[in-house]
Amino acid sequence: MLEQIELPGTGRGTTRLGFGGSGLMGGLSERESLLLLETAYEAGIRHFDVAPSYGHGLAERCVGKFLRGKSDQATVATKYGILAPPQASILDAARRVLRPVVRRLPAVRKRVARAAAGMKTKAHFSSEEARRSLEHSLRELGVEHVDLWLLHEVTAEDLDGSDLLPVLQEMQQQGRIGIYGVGSERGLLNAIWERHREYCPSVQFGWSVLDAKAQFPGAFCIHHRAVSSAFGALREHFEHAPALCQRWSNAVDADLSQPEILASMLLQASLAANPNSIVLFSSRVPAHIRSNVRSFEDPSWMLRGQRFCELVAGEFRGIR
Repeated sequence: MLEQIELPGTGRGTTRLGFGGSGLMGGLSERESLLLLETAYEAGIRHFDVAPSYGHGLAERCVGKFLRGKSDQATVATKYGILAPPQASILDAARRVLRPVVRRLPAVRKRVARAAAGMKTKAHFSSEEARRSLEHSLRELGVEHVDLWLLHEVTAEDLDGSDLLPVLQEMQQQGRIGIYGVGSERGLLNAIWERHREYCPSVQFGWSVLDAKAQFPGAFCIHHRAVSSAFGALREHFEHAPALCQRWSNAVDADLSQPEILASMLLQASLAANPNSIVLFSSRVPAHIRSNVRSFEDPSWMLRGQRFCELVAGEFRGIR
Protein backbone atom coordinates (compact mmCIF):
# COMPACT_ATOMS: atom_id res chain seq x y z
CA MET A 1 0.00 0.00 0.00
CA LEU A 2 1.26 3.46 -0.86
CA GLU A 3 2.08 5.81 1.99
CA GLN A 4 -0.74 8.14 2.95
CA ILE A 5 -0.81 11.84 3.86
CA GLU A 6 -3.51 14.29 4.94
CA LEU A 7 -4.18 17.48 3.00
CA PRO A 8 -3.94 20.21 5.66
CA GLY A 9 -7.23 21.70 6.81
CA THR A 10 -9.37 19.40 4.67
CA GLY A 11 -9.66 16.25 6.75
CA ARG A 12 -9.00 14.28 3.57
CA GLY A 13 -6.27 11.72 3.22
CA THR A 14 -4.60 10.70 -0.01
CA THR A 15 -1.49 8.96 -1.31
CA ARG A 16 1.89 10.67 -1.21
CA LEU A 17 2.54 9.42 -4.73
CA GLY A 18 0.29 11.25 -7.18
CA PHE A 19 -0.36 11.11 -10.92
CA GLY A 20 0.18 14.23 -13.02
CA GLY A 21 -2.25 14.86 -15.87
CA SER A 22 -0.10 17.03 -18.14
CA GLY A 23 0.20 14.18 -20.65
CA LEU A 24 -3.53 13.46 -20.90
CA MET A 25 -5.41 14.05 -24.16
CA GLY A 26 -3.23 16.24 -26.40
CA GLY A 27 -1.50 13.50 -28.38
CA LEU A 28 -3.65 10.77 -26.84
CA SER A 29 -7.25 9.74 -27.38
CA GLU A 30 -9.75 9.95 -24.54
CA ARG A 31 -9.76 6.17 -24.32
CA GLU A 32 -5.98 6.07 -23.96
CA SER A 33 -6.03 8.88 -21.40
CA LEU A 34 -8.72 7.17 -19.33
CA LEU A 35 -6.66 3.98 -19.41
CA LEU A 36 -3.71 5.82 -17.87
CA LEU A 37 -5.89 7.22 -15.09
CA GLU A 38 -7.51 3.86 -14.41
CA THR A 39 -4.10 2.16 -14.38
CA ALA A 40 -2.82 4.64 -11.80
CA TYR A 41 -5.95 4.20 -9.70
CA GLU A 42 -5.89 0.41 -9.83
CA ALA A 43 -2.21 0.47 -8.86
CA GLY A 44 -3.15 2.37 -5.69
CA ILE A 45 -2.66 6.07 -6.53
CA ARG A 46 -5.34 8.34 -5.11
CA HIS A 47 -4.11 11.86 -5.89
CA PHE A 48 -4.54 13.31 -9.39
CA ASP A 49 -3.27 16.63 -10.70
CA VAL A 50 -4.67 18.48 -13.72
CA ALA A 51 -5.14 22.01 -15.09
CA PRO A 52 -7.54 23.77 -17.48
CA SER A 53 -4.80 24.15 -20.08
CA TYR A 54 -3.67 20.52 -20.12
CA GLY A 55 -4.47 18.39 -23.13
CA HIS A 56 -5.45 21.39 -25.30
CA GLY A 57 -8.09 22.25 -22.71
CA LEU A 58 -9.58 18.75 -22.60
CA ALA A 59 -7.77 17.05 -19.71
CA GLU A 60 -10.11 18.24 -16.94
CA ARG A 61 -13.11 16.79 -18.74
CA CYS A 62 -11.27 13.50 -19.13
CA VAL A 63 -10.40 13.42 -15.43
CA GLY A 64 -14.05 14.19 -14.70
CA LYS A 65 -15.18 11.10 -16.59
CA PHE A 66 -12.60 9.04 -14.73
CA LEU A 67 -13.79 10.39 -11.36
CA ARG A 68 -17.40 9.26 -11.78
CA GLY A 69 -18.09 7.02 -8.82
CA LYS A 70 -14.63 7.64 -7.37
CA SER A 71 -14.67 11.29 -6.23
CA ASP A 72 -15.00 10.32 -2.57
CA GLN A 73 -12.00 8.00 -2.87
CA ALA A 74 -9.59 10.26 -4.76
CA THR A 75 -8.25 13.77 -4.29
CA VAL A 76 -7.91 16.19 -7.17
CA ALA A 77 -5.79 19.27 -7.73
CA THR A 78 -6.46 21.74 -10.50
CA LYS A 79 -5.29 25.26 -11.22
CA TYR A 80 -6.03 28.81 -12.26
CA GLY A 81 -3.51 30.84 -14.21
CA ILE A 82 -3.13 29.34 -17.67
CA LEU A 83 -6.63 29.54 -19.10
CA ALA A 84 -8.28 26.82 -21.14
CA PRO A 85 -8.10 27.62 -24.87
CA PRO A 86 -11.42 29.03 -26.12
CA GLN A 87 -11.11 26.82 -29.20
CA ALA A 88 -11.05 23.58 -27.16
CA SER A 89 -13.96 21.99 -29.07
CA ILE A 90 -12.37 22.86 -32.42
CA LEU A 91 -9.03 21.48 -31.24
CA ASP A 92 -10.75 18.29 -30.15
CA ALA A 93 -12.35 17.79 -33.54
CA ALA A 94 -9.10 18.57 -35.37
CA ARG A 95 -7.17 16.27 -33.08
CA ARG A 96 -9.48 13.34 -33.84
CA VAL A 97 -9.34 13.95 -37.59
CA LEU A 98 -5.57 14.48 -37.76
CA ARG A 99 -4.59 11.92 -35.15
CA PRO A 100 -3.50 9.17 -37.60
CA VAL A 101 -1.33 11.63 -39.54
CA VAL A 102 0.13 13.26 -36.41
CA ARG A 103 1.13 9.93 -34.96
CA ARG A 104 3.00 8.85 -38.10
CA LEU A 105 4.83 12.13 -38.61
CA PRO A 106 6.83 13.49 -35.65
CA ALA A 107 7.37 16.85 -37.37
CA VAL A 108 3.61 17.37 -37.71
CA ARG A 109 3.13 16.32 -34.10
CA LYS A 110 5.59 18.98 -32.96
CA ARG A 111 3.86 21.64 -35.06
CA VAL A 112 0.48 20.76 -33.58
CA ALA A 113 1.94 20.91 -30.06
CA ARG A 114 3.51 24.31 -30.74
CA ALA A 115 0.26 25.64 -32.19
CA ALA A 116 -1.68 24.45 -29.14
CA ALA A 117 0.89 26.00 -26.81
CA GLY A 118 0.53 29.29 -28.65
CA MET A 119 -3.20 29.35 -27.88
CA LYS A 120 -2.62 29.34 -24.14
CA THR A 121 -3.61 32.56 -22.40
CA LYS A 122 -2.24 33.68 -19.06
CA ALA A 123 -4.77 34.84 -16.49
CA HIS A 124 -5.00 38.34 -15.06
CA PHE A 125 -5.31 36.87 -11.54
CA SER A 126 -8.40 38.90 -10.75
CA SER A 127 -11.28 37.89 -8.50
CA GLU A 128 -13.93 37.69 -11.23
CA GLU A 129 -11.73 35.76 -13.62
CA ALA A 130 -10.79 33.38 -10.79
CA ARG A 131 -14.45 32.69 -10.06
CA ARG A 132 -15.12 31.92 -13.72
CA SER A 133 -12.09 29.65 -13.92
CA LEU A 134 -13.10 27.67 -10.84
CA GLU A 135 -16.67 27.27 -12.09
CA HIS A 136 -15.31 26.04 -15.41
CA SER A 137 -13.05 23.52 -13.68
CA LEU A 138 -15.80 22.24 -11.40
CA ARG A 139 -18.09 21.84 -14.39
CA GLU A 140 -15.48 20.00 -16.45
CA LEU A 141 -14.51 17.76 -13.53
CA GLY A 142 -18.13 17.10 -12.63
CA VAL A 143 -17.56 17.82 -8.93
CA GLU A 144 -18.75 20.38 -6.39
CA HIS A 145 -15.31 21.07 -4.94
CA VAL A 146 -11.62 20.45 -5.61
CA ASP A 147 -9.22 19.42 -2.89
CA LEU A 148 -6.35 21.64 -4.02
CA TRP A 149 -6.50 24.77 -6.19
CA LEU A 150 -3.23 26.33 -7.30
CA LEU A 151 -2.32 29.63 -8.93
CA HIS A 152 -0.61 28.32 -12.05
CA GLU A 153 2.67 29.99 -13.11
CA VAL A 154 1.77 33.12 -11.17
CA THR A 155 4.49 35.69 -10.42
CA ALA A 156 4.99 38.05 -7.51
CA GLU A 157 4.18 40.92 -9.88
CA ASP A 158 0.86 39.30 -10.78
CA LEU A 159 -0.12 39.40 -7.11
CA ASP A 160 0.99 42.95 -6.39
CA GLY A 161 -2.23 44.84 -5.71
CA SER A 162 -4.38 41.81 -6.56
CA ASP A 163 -7.87 41.38 -5.06
CA LEU A 164 -7.61 37.60 -5.30
CA LEU A 165 -6.81 36.56 -1.71
CA PRO A 166 -10.26 37.30 -0.19
CA VAL A 167 -11.83 35.29 -3.00
CA LEU A 168 -9.58 32.30 -2.30
CA GLN A 169 -10.48 32.47 1.37
CA GLU A 170 -14.18 32.76 0.55
CA MET A 171 -14.05 29.76 -1.78
CA GLN A 172 -12.35 27.78 0.94
CA GLN A 173 -14.96 28.77 3.54
CA GLN A 174 -17.72 27.79 1.12
CA GLY A 175 -16.15 24.36 0.63
CA ARG A 176 -15.49 24.95 -3.07
CA ILE A 177 -11.79 24.33 -2.56
CA GLY A 178 -9.99 22.45 0.18
CA ILE A 179 -6.63 24.21 0.22
CA TYR A 180 -5.21 26.86 -2.10
CA GLY A 181 -1.66 27.73 -3.00
CA VAL A 182 0.85 28.46 -5.72
CA GLY A 183 2.20 26.21 -8.46
CA SER A 184 5.10 27.94 -10.22
CA GLU A 185 8.71 27.54 -11.20
CA ARG A 186 11.11 27.52 -8.25
CA GLY A 187 12.56 30.97 -9.05
CA LEU A 188 9.11 32.54 -9.32
CA LEU A 189 7.99 30.81 -6.16
CA ASN A 190 10.91 32.16 -4.14
CA ALA A 191 9.86 35.74 -4.97
CA ILE A 192 6.20 35.02 -4.15
CA TRP A 193 7.23 33.47 -0.85
CA GLU A 194 9.10 36.62 0.08
CA ARG A 195 6.43 39.11 -1.00
CA HIS A 196 3.11 37.27 -0.86
CA ARG A 197 3.45 34.39 1.59
CA GLU A 198 -0.26 34.61 2.41
CA TYR A 199 -0.94 32.95 -0.95
CA CYS A 200 1.26 29.97 -0.08
CA PRO A 201 -0.37 27.59 2.41
CA SER A 202 0.58 25.04 -0.25
CA VAL A 203 3.28 25.22 -2.93
CA GLN A 204 3.90 23.02 -5.96
CA PHE A 205 7.18 23.10 -7.85
CA GLY A 206 9.70 20.93 -9.62
CA TRP A 207 12.27 19.09 -7.48
CA SER A 208 14.66 16.21 -8.07
CA VAL A 209 17.65 14.76 -6.27
CA LEU A 210 19.89 17.05 -8.33
CA ASP A 211 18.33 20.14 -6.74
CA ALA A 212 19.10 21.81 -3.45
CA LYS A 213 16.56 21.38 -0.68
CA ALA A 214 13.71 23.89 -0.90
CA GLN A 215 12.90 26.01 2.13
CA PHE A 216 9.22 26.88 2.49
CA PRO A 217 8.65 26.29 6.23
CA GLY A 218 5.04 25.68 7.18
CA ALA A 219 3.79 25.23 3.60
CA PHE A 220 2.37 21.96 2.34
CA CYS A 221 4.57 20.94 -0.58
CA ILE A 222 3.84 19.05 -3.78
CA HIS A 223 6.75 18.19 -6.06
CA HIS A 224 6.89 17.20 -9.71
CA ARG A 225 9.63 16.46 -12.28
CA ALA A 226 11.38 14.12 -9.86
CA VAL A 227 12.13 11.83 -12.80
CA SER A 228 12.23 14.08 -15.86
CA SER A 229 14.62 16.63 -14.32
CA ALA A 230 17.25 14.08 -13.34
CA PHE A 231 16.81 10.93 -15.40
CA GLY A 232 18.67 12.07 -18.53
CA ALA A 233 21.71 13.45 -16.70
CA LEU A 234 22.06 10.41 -14.46
CA ARG A 235 21.48 7.96 -17.28
CA GLU A 236 24.13 9.61 -19.44
CA HIS A 237 26.61 9.72 -16.57
CA PHE A 238 26.08 6.05 -15.76
CA GLU A 239 26.69 5.11 -19.41
CA HIS A 240 30.05 6.90 -19.29
CA ALA A 241 30.93 5.61 -15.83
CA PRO A 242 29.73 1.99 -15.58
CA ALA A 243 31.87 1.35 -12.49
CA LEU A 244 30.06 4.16 -10.67
CA CYS A 245 26.71 2.78 -11.78
CA GLN A 246 27.64 -0.65 -10.46
CA ARG A 247 28.85 0.74 -7.14
CA TRP A 248 25.69 2.77 -6.65
CA SER A 249 23.57 -0.21 -7.68
CA ASN A 250 25.27 -2.30 -5.01
CA ALA A 251 24.72 0.45 -2.45
CA VAL A 252 20.95 0.59 -3.05
CA ASP A 253 20.54 -3.08 -4.01
CA ALA A 254 18.95 -2.23 -7.35
CA ASP A 255 20.23 -2.31 -10.94
CA LEU A 256 20.38 1.38 -11.81
CA SER A 257 21.47 0.61 -15.38
CA GLN A 258 17.86 -0.42 -16.05
CA PRO A 259 15.79 2.64 -17.08
CA GLU A 260 12.62 1.61 -15.25
CA ILE A 261 14.52 0.92 -12.04
CA LEU A 262 16.33 4.25 -12.23
CA ALA A 263 13.02 6.07 -12.75
CA SER A 264 11.48 4.31 -9.76
CA MET A 265 14.54 5.11 -7.66
CA LEU A 266 14.20 8.81 -8.46
CA LEU A 267 10.61 8.74 -7.22
CA GLN A 268 11.62 6.86 -4.07
CA ALA A 269 14.40 9.38 -3.44
CA SER A 270 12.03 12.33 -3.84
CA LEU A 271 9.51 10.87 -1.42
CA ALA A 272 12.27 9.95 1.05
CA ALA A 273 13.82 13.43 0.90
CA ASN A 274 10.45 15.15 1.32
CA PRO A 275 8.61 13.04 3.90
CA ASN A 276 5.69 15.45 4.39
CA SER A 277 5.01 16.09 0.72
CA ILE A 278 3.20 14.69 -2.29
CA VAL A 279 5.32 13.72 -5.29
CA LEU A 280 3.75 13.66 -8.75
CA PHE A 281 4.85 11.73 -11.80
CA SER A 282 3.46 11.44 -15.31
CA SER A 283 3.65 8.65 -17.85
CA ARG A 284 1.89 7.69 -21.06
CA VAL A 285 2.87 4.02 -20.67
CA PRO A 286 0.62 1.91 -18.39
CA ALA A 287 3.42 -0.57 -17.71
CA HIS A 288 5.65 2.24 -16.44
CA ILE A 289 2.91 3.46 -14.11
CA ARG A 290 2.51 -0.02 -12.64
CA SER A 291 6.29 -0.44 -12.35
CA ASN A 292 6.73 2.85 -10.50
CA VAL A 293 3.99 2.03 -8.00
CA ARG A 294 5.13 -1.57 -7.57
CA SER A 295 8.58 -0.38 -6.49
CA PHE A 296 7.01 0.95 -3.28
CA GLU A 297 5.80 -2.50 -2.27
CA ASP A 298 9.27 -3.25 -0.88
CA PRO A 299 9.29 -2.06 2.77
CA SER A 300 12.92 -0.93 2.35
CA TRP A 301 12.09 1.68 -0.31
CA MET A 302 12.53 4.57 2.12
CA LEU A 303 16.01 3.47 3.15
CA ARG A 304 16.96 2.97 -0.50
CA GLY A 305 15.67 6.39 -1.41
CA GLN A 306 17.60 8.01 1.43
CA ARG A 307 20.78 6.16 0.46
CA PHE A 308 20.38 7.27 -3.14
CA CYS A 309 20.00 10.90 -2.02
CA GLU A 310 23.21 10.57 -0.03
CA LEU A 311 25.08 9.18 -3.03
CA VAL A 312 23.90 12.01 -5.26
CA ALA A 313 24.69 14.68 -2.66
CA GLY A 314 28.12 13.26 -1.96
CA GLU A 315 29.33 12.40 -5.45
CA PHE A 316 27.13 13.83 -8.15
CA ARG A 317 25.48 17.14 -7.22
CA GLY A 318 28.15 19.17 -9.01
CA ILE A 319 27.25 17.75 -12.42
CA ARG A 320 24.80 20.60 -13.13
